[in-house]
Amino acid sequence: MPLSQNSQLLVQTLEATPLLDGRFQNLKLVNFDALNDIKKGCFSLVFSAYDAVENATVALKFYDIDPALFYDPYRRNAFLREHEILQLLQSKERCLQLAAPMAVYDFSLPTPSGVAATFPCQYFGIQWLDQEIESFFYRQQDCDTLDKLRLFNEILLAVEALHRHEVFHRDLKPDNLRACEVLQKRIVVAIDLGTAARFSSGYIQQHYTVPVGAIGYAAPEAICGLAAHRYLAPYTDIYALGCLLFELFNPGLFFHELVSRNPKYQAILLGLSSYVQGVTTEPHQLLEWKKGIARFAAGVNLVDIEATGSSVPPGIVPLLNDLLHALTHTNFANRPRNLEWVRSRVWSAIRCLENQKLYARALMARRERRRLVEEKLRKKAERLQTVLATAKNAIK
Repeated sequence: MPLSQNSQLLVQTLEATPLLDGRFQNLKLVNFDALNDIKKGCFSLVFSAYDAVENATVALKFYDIDPALFYDPYRRNAFLREHEILQLLQSKERCLQLAAPMAVYDFSLPTPSGVAATFPCQYFGIQWLDQEIESFFYRQQDCDTLDKLRLFNEILLAVEALHRHEVFHRDLKPDNLRACEVLQKRIVVAIDLGTAARFSSGYIQQHYTVPVGAIGYAAPEAICGLAAHRYLAPYTDIYALGCLLFELFNPGLFFHELVSRNPKYQAILLGLSSYVQGVTTEPHQLLEWKKGIARFAAGVNLVDIEATGSSVPPGIVPLLNDLLHALTHTNFANRPRNLEWVRSRVWSAIRCLENQKLYARALMARRERRRLVEEKLRKKAERLQTVLATAKNAIK
């Protein structure tokens, strides 16, 4: 979505500010594509900045002052909850770190009457992660298979870290994952926790007609009205991980492949939704959902990892198929809750490919040794022929 006029003025002012809050310099908006006039993220304006106090680059998240968003209670409370969650994740390994606590920038906005209106713009700082990983998904055919599997293992570790602290992202997708290098090792971190929740988080909104995150990575239960259900929150992340796994090896989106394989998928979702509409308590929602699954889920065709244009090596197709089917099962109860099991399957695929590479190298080495021996024998035979020919000529 494009920037509002108010947001544009705020960006211009901040980027021209020599020193913000006595510590931040060189602010530059980073979540806006000026060429296509598209802003990434619904809640915030994100700036890179130099933190003169910590001598480090940070990201500053400002609540967007777009008039259509500024007073939206859901967006406002989600922004505040993200800050609260980041406070809980301080010093937690593989979790996004808070670089500066919530602060307020009083922005003076001119009006046609000539009277300036002051907007209290809330913002906070987070660590700067300098590596994007979107290219692994959007240009996956150009990436090495082993590197993609190791990256997926890193993504699993990032989500596992959040879940260990009872934080559930609920909007996992390629552009909500970034990486940094620690001791010459790539570490993936899940960012943009605006839709994240904990088991103990209060409800910002009790009922949802759409998922809280991107629909292309949303689990069936989230699409059907159970996006706020706390018990289901970890399973929605598990489903999104399956979508990401598919998209590491295929040019298309998982959701498009799912709909392609199930032309009546929207009807199935509608049927599932009918079971939980109007049900207000979480235990009763689960009971009704179970009834709906029993009636409708059996007709859903699973998506295989090897779709049109897939870059999956044949040797690991069965392994990744089993994993993808488990992660993206229509019934959340059939998805793995233990991400350690998921990582063990990924490492099985990695070792399988490594063994294949070792075998291929060993086979190539044996062939090279054979070629050298044959070459040596050929040259020896040629020398013998030369000696014999010389001897015959001498006898003559």
